[in-house]
Amino acid sequence: MPDADRTTRTPPSGPSLADRLDSWKEIASFLGRGVRTVQRWEREEGLPVHRLAHDKRGSVYARREELAAWWDSRRLTLASQPFDETTTDDPPTAPRFERVTRMSSMTSWPALSSDARLFAYVSDGGQDGATPQVWVQQRGGAALRLTNGNFHYSNVSFAPEDTHLLFTAVNEAGSNVYEIPTLGGEPRLVQRGVRLARFSPDGQWLASVPKEGVGIRIAARGGAGFRTVAPDLVDIACLAWSPDSRCVVVHAHPSPAHEADWWVVPIDGEPPTNTGVNRALRLPIKFVLPTGVAWVNDSLVFSAAAPQGVNLYQQRLLPGFQPAGPPQQLTAGNESSRMPASAAGKLAFVNANEDANLWSVGVDASSGIAGGPLRRLTRGPGILVNLSATRDFQTLYYSSVRLGEALIFSRDMRTGAEAILNAGPSEEKWYPAVSPSGRQLAFGTRLRGSERATRPILIAHPLEGTWRTLGDDCGGRPREWVDERLLIIERFGRLNTIAVIDTDTAEQRDLLQSAERSVTNTRLSPDRQWAAFDASRPGTPADVFVARFRDEPIPESDWLLVDRSASHPFWSADGSILYYTPIGMNPIIRNTIRARRFSPDSSGPEGEPIAVYSSAEMVMPAYLPGTTPIATPDEIYMILGDFRGDVWLMDL
Repeated sequence: MPDADRTTRTPPSGPSLADRLDSWKEIASFLGRGVRTVQRWEREEGLPVHRLAHDKRGSVYARREELAAWWDSRRLTLASQPFDETTTDDPPTAPRFERVTRMSSMTSWPALSSDARLFAYVSDGGQDGATPQVWVQQRGGAALRLTNGNFHYSNVSFAPEDTHLLFTAVNEAGSNVYEIPTLGGEPRLVQRGVRLARFSPDGQWLASVPKEGVGIRIAARGGAGFRTVAPDLVDIACLAWSPDSRCVVVHAHPSPAHEADWWVVPIDGEPPTNTGVNRALRLPIKFVLPTGVAWVNDSLVFSAAAPQGVNLYQQRLLPGFQPAGPPQQLTAGNESSRMPASAAGKLAFVNANEDANLWSVGVDASSGIAGGPLRRLTRGPGILVNLSATRDFQTLYYSSVRLGEALIFSRDMRTGAEAILNAGPSEEKWYPAVSPSGRQLAFGTRLRGSERATRPILIAHPLEGTWRTLGDDCGGRPREWVDERLLIIERFGRLNTIAVIDTDTAEQRDLLQSAERSVTNTRLSPDRQWAAFDASRPGTPADVFVARFRDEPIPESDWLLVDRSASHPFWSADGSILYYTPIGMNPIIRNTIRARRFSPDSSGPEGEPIAVYSSAEMVMPAYLPGTTPIATPDEIYMILGDFRGDVWLMDL
């Protein structure tokens, strides 16, 4: 396993690093600082800059390997100096934006051809409820649909010669990568059991990520077999090649116990380098959203959340792949900009309205079927997650960033009055779970600037305004109280597991654990006799299960299947119906609720699934954690939004 504290590596040797930099501007660009700064470094810090024989003041040059070695010897001192963006030669100019699709559809995974004249993406074509397919389009031209299957399509990219597209296709049988001619034809299987693949810019290599998200496979294009690099990196979320085809950058954890960051991985098997970009983020940026990454010259482009919304940021890297000052914000506004891809000085991305708010719909207690109009309960930008209600359904808690930071709100469901939880430390507050009586509220915080992924749990007493720390690192996040003492938590590792923690002693015991599946979204029946949850093998859709709740670990052999390709189970107020959301062909959202009845003797689910609710307009953002609905005797509370958008281009 790579050393978690390793933050630099010697830049790779070779002809590309022996090239000279022949001006102050090139030297400054290489080091990620302004001209005045590097001139001062030459005078005061011994920066190795050479002058030509005629010794004119401006006739300077430097060698890349000398600069890299110099920086490595002084980085601890110089990296802490304030980054002065006013010392650059040319003031930044406003980028030019161009909207290139006009479907206002469920759009994702944009890709650019090498000359940026063609772009591809996944979209439902503006037809609500349709399976999103892979499309290709020329700028200013009509869109051409390339696929027509019932798969979850994602991770679209062009081959270097632009004659083919790569994409991932997932269904219940697994996750595979295919290629298809750019202007139409039959898909061809490229690799099985992977969920992300990219050709190197020089066309010689194919990098892919196994469906388990562990390690990176490197294969010669068109050759048999592969080798694995960075085998200790886990939960790899996205991948892009360096311009010189010698490295890839991925968003990953070095181990389940450490926070994720952007890692640069040489394909020759050298140790990966932690860029430290996420750890070095400065306010007001809250956190990175690993929806994609573009490697542009000496910079990474990625999405990050801040009070003003989710936008694209460009982070320059120094020779040792460390951040050169703060990232530059590229987009602005309350809409969400994500999934960047770059080519030929252009950046493609999806811009969509991703505000999530609380809505309700009436439900008939006897039939379990929802009806009537949707009722909007909250307004504001950003996300809203983690619904938790008291046993009498009079008070609802949730997390929201609509005021610019993550706060926990309580809502009186009789009057609609809201209040902010003031108890607890000053850090952002997430994952509220209220005890049945409402006297206790468990929640977690998000700590910044640490490599280790600590997950503290705190217990507040809202009526008294007091709070205490249950543990500085409980290994998971609160999900639901069993009673006024025991709390269910979701623990994070290679496979998520469910545990019960004693809030008096902080002792834990396993509740649900599987050798092959991640278990999430646990909800207990009102009588606490059953646990409902969804579980999935890496790279495959989740299924909904139930199991009898007990005081010892529940083996997978005792799980009862409720429905396949479904998630986010929740119970009716009396426990006679178990609701859940089917996974459609767009895995990041849900727009349908189904249900199974439970027999009076609690022997398990019975009968066929019941169609409860469906919406073509507002959808549930299943890609966000903590979006499971809640059912009361006469309503269902849901987190819904529009989430439609288009592909845009910008100049870099």
